[in-house]
Amino acid sequence: MKKVVITGIGCITPAGIGMDELWERARSGEACTQTIDRFDPARYQCQVAGQANTFDAQQELPARTVKRTDRFTHLALATVNQALADARLSVDAENGVRPERVAVMVGNVLGGWEFAERELRELWRDGAREVSPYQATAWFPAAPQGNICINLGIKGPARTFVSDRASGAYALIHGADVIRRGQADVVIAGGTEAPLSPYAWLCCQTAGYLTRHGNKQPDAAYRPFERKHTGTVLGEGSSFLILEELEHAQRRGATIHGELKGWAVGSDGYIPLYTVEPHGYILAKTIQKSLRHANLATEQVDAIFAHGSGIPVEDMTEVYAFKDTFGTRSQDVPVTAPKSAIGHMLGAAAPADVALALRAMAKKELPPTANLDQPAPGFDLNFVRGNAQKLESFQNTLVVSRGFGGVNACMVVSAWPTTVA
Repeated sequence: MKKVVITGIGCITPAGIGMDELWERARSGEACTQTIDRFDPARYQCQVAGQANTFDAQQELPARTVKRTDRFTHLALATVNQALADARLSVDAENGVRPERVAVMVGNVLGGWEFAERELRELWRDGAREVSPYQATAWFPAAPQGNICINLGIKGPARTFVSDRASGAYALIHGADVIRRGQADVVIAGGTEAPLSPYAWLCCQTAGYLTRHGNKQPDAAYRPFERKHTGTVLGEGSSFLILEELEHAQRRGATIHGELKGWAVGSDGYIPLYTVEPHGYILAKTIQKSLRHANLATEQVDAIFAHGSGIPVEDMTEVYAFKDTFGTRSQDVPVTAPKSAIGHMLGAAAPADVALALRAMAKKELPPTANLDQPAPGFDLNFVRGNAQKLESFQNTLVVSRGFGGVNACMVVSAWPTTVA
């Protein structure tokens, strides 16, 4: 069976540009969520977000590209360039990998509403003639996928996943499947999200994502598994990984960050639609299936990167699923949700968690969950909180991702013997 390894990592997050900035922010346990300054949030229940304010598309991309596309595409293109540079890989038949053997898998939830809102205002104010001719191709969720393929000349499989907050996990999982089936040697897989526009924010608010408390203390608003958890704080950003077939990576002398060893997906099929099955049963089955796919026993899981949405019912059912899967060991295996330091990046969240898990295994150090002062009643797991936790043995990590409507996606990532921190 073909092995899927990760040879490149790219991240643009509220922590800054690059993996080092993300790691240091997560490791610190200090959140960088803040009052929104991208638009006036005064009339919204949640006025807090993680903002990727250090990213300037004008400095990273051609002006022509910036004009024709939305910020979520800008973030994706810049992050993919970063990941390819980290992998020391080019899409080039002579000097890199053949375009036909490269695939692109993208996860996204909201699409490009910053661009769309601007053009809709033009429509109602000045009429149809003033609307950008790029409106139709700039806003829709598959725009990053198309622009990545066009910019790099990629001719292999390409797909966009819109599976709520599990979208990025679905992109990674499908990318790994494409490699396992021999359809590509390299897959550019990840997610991107730019939720900071008035209409996109309204959609998230009415969907029930967002915390209704915390505006007075923005850096403490996102509190997964904490007794004061009241919902999610979103973040903007992008994270992409270069997935590669092992022998292909070894032939070109690539540095291997780790292995995507196993995965599984599942759906709760629960009514009402926009919530999750209340006992965590299907999530537990999905976790167990991912471990079987990785050929690992529960005793071989060294850490868990939880979804940690901060929505009380989701946090509760996630705890149930961990207890169901790990039994008495659920009080020993360390659990963390470091996304609370930067905000939940929706489609980009799971790829960023995988990137952090890889760095954590290389450093043998687990970043904490920011703002987890006192776990909610009954949440008697071994949460990493306060300070980063050193681990003597750190080989396998479970990464959990979930979406409204009962979408579950779980991945097992493993350290590689030659990994350099």
